[in-house]
Amino acid sequence: MIRNRILECAASRRIQALDLLESLINVNSYWGNPEGVNRVGALVLDQIPPALKREYSVDSKGVQHHILTGPSGVKEKILLVGHLDTVFPPESATTPFDINDGKIMGPGTADMKGGIVVMVQALRVLEELGLLEQIPFRILMNGDEEVGSPFSSKIVREIAAEASCGLIFECGGLDNQVVVGRRGVIRFNLTATGKARHAGVKEGPKASAIVELARMVLALEGLNDQGRGISINVGTVQGGEANNIVPDLARASFEFRFRDSDAEKEILSKVQEIVSSVTTPGCGATLETLHRRPCMVSVPGSDELVSTLMDTARELGQSVDTEERGGASDGNFLSEMGVPVIDGLGPMGDHDHSPEEYILEKSLYERIELTALLLVRLAGLDVD
Repeated sequence: MIRNRILECAASRRIQALDLLESLINVNSYWGNPEGVNRVGALVLDQIPPALKREYSVDSKGVQHHILTGPSGVKEKILLVGHLDTVFPPESATTPFDINDGKIMGPGTADMKGGIVVMVQALRVLEELGLLEQIPFRILMNGDEEVGSPFSSKIVREIAAEASCGLIFECGGLDNQVVVGRRGVIRFNLTATGKARHAGVKEGPKASAIVELARMVLALEGLNDQGRGISINVGTVQGGEANNIVPDLARASFEFRFRDSDAEKEILSKVQEIVSSVTTPGCGATLETLHRRPCMVSVPGSDELVSTLMDTARELGQSVDTEERGGASDGNFLSEMGVPVIDGLGPMGDHDHSPEEYILEKSLYERIELTALLLVRLAGLDVD
């Protein structure tokens, strides 16, 4: 049976999987470090089966975003997506690669170098078994996911046109979960303007940019609604020059997360209303949208994709559950394009974006097995 052959081959590749993960962890690939991101990409490409067609695009920062296509001639392809960048600057205090008590520690283990290893090793298993050429797939490995995929989101949307489904390799949940839904997110810069003057020599109303911004900040925060999955967070505020000067400029940045498109439209309208209804004479306000990720929701074909995954897991003796998450991923773009998506196919992990980030070693191997057999099933190959 193909299942048994996959299990045997995946078991024989455990050392290679760990070696690749260690090599990726040992290279800093902070999103603001193009050389590091590209170095991680080169290490991954060294391990990708040579039969894959390789292309890449370079953004304005010099980051390479890779598209790889399997040898199958079938037009509709299974799209595998992972990112090479992390949130850890080179100077950040992080735990180096280490294995202890069943946990693999290190920056990016969960988000998402562990998932990259799962993807690569699953393909190597299928290559060794002579199955790779029968599976129609395409891979996107981008280097700007941690900042919202400002460049690579265009690539995602382009290749989604030929995608039968999407498999995203962010980390899995600690209770064997994969991700079937994510909230959308939009990030903004808000600027308030006023009129500067000496704070103590003139009576009457003053056109304070900070006062006007403060009013808008409170109004924005008042839009939070946990029950509906709506969250707004004003994260930074700046303004003013000195205590004795009425401030003529103040800025804030904030984000808005939402569970469905109706909530997105409703809250966006309210945000625009808040920004446009300036109450202080002499003040003004402008809103700049930095980036947007739509929500990831069920689309036609999603239930069938999840059912195939569950059947595949049971065949391997694995237990897999589903969950929804508040954070966004590149799967959100695919969902908006009508492509059914399963996310969280990377190893089970926790504390991502922190010095304590880790994955469970056992799950690294299990997810390699699961991904390999899932690709076989999605390609419609005989598993007996």
